[in-house]
Amino acid sequence: MLAWLGFACLFAAAAAIYPGGTWLDRAAHGHRFFANYFCDLTQPISLSGVNNSIGSRLAQLAMLCFAAALAGFFWLVPRHFARSPRATTWVRGLGECAVLSYLAVPFTPSELFGAFHAWLSLLAGALGLSAALCAVWALCRSSGAARALGVLGALALTAGILHASLFVHYMQRPEPAPLLVPAVQKVSALLLSAWMLGVAGLTLSRRRESDP
Repeated sequence: MLAWLGFACLFAAAAAIYPGGTWLDRAAHGHRFFANYFCDLTQPISLSGVNNSIGSRLAQLAMLCFAAALAGFFWLVPRHFARSPRATTWVRGLGECAVLSYLAVPFTPSELFGAFHAWLSLLAGALGLSAALCAVWALCRSSGAARALGVLGALALTAGILHASLFVHYMQRPEPAPLLVPAVQKVSALLLSAWMLGVAGLTLSRRRESDP
């Protein structure tokens, strides 16, 4: 939860000082929540052509915090599975591999590394979606609050798969992707964040209940 809070604060700071520019409108002023990708903020030169050295560092730190939050999430969520040791192994293994792949993404901005950035994102996304699928399956087989988190996870997973499909569809096209693609990325991130915080909250509440 603290790692996610660090991500939110650093992202807000990076967005506040982002000079501007989106893939559809390079002349756009400032950050556009649903029009900019997260990785746009990590560009040392904004898409509008303005220096963004400080903002890019803040955005990179934000994504590192998100990676830390994800690592904790994939480690904690199996605690709420209903006797699924195999699912625990798959979720933690695939999830932590996804985090390791994701760590390189903010430090390889697309303006400098081109398609390599996109392929790294796809690798991290594929591993993360696979881990999320296992987690949703195991949570939905549980009961009570854990099953409710499984439903929330299914929504996050659906949004993530939709975004990945759109990203792949438009990746090789010469024209920029439509507004739908970065917008779905943000919706997916919001649902994932809610799922992560829900798991953290349930873990804390159960810990308090078990304390003497």
